[in-house]
Amino acid sequence: MTSTTAAAMPVTSVAEGRALLDDIDGRLLALLAERRVVSKQVQGLRVEAGGSRVEHTRENAIIRRWADALGDSGAELALAVLAHCRGRR
Repeated sequence: MTSTTAAAMPVTSVAEGRALLDDIDGRLLALLAERRVVSKQVQGLRVEAGGSRVEHTRENAIIRRWADALGDSGAELALAVLAHCRGRR
């Protein structure tokens, strides 16, 4: 089920809602894994070019974007995603 379909169709049972949430969670997890791979590549390119692994100006812009879209909890989510994607050295 796609997010467009989910938004257009009401959930009619707890089981159906849980299945939909599980599907959404799976897609979110896959996107986070994809984001982490790209983030690590960008970090590597930055370091190879003589820069730092983390660019705080960029991270602050991402946090603001998430906060603007989702409020305070968006900022918290952005921080968690950035920490996950930054990984350990």
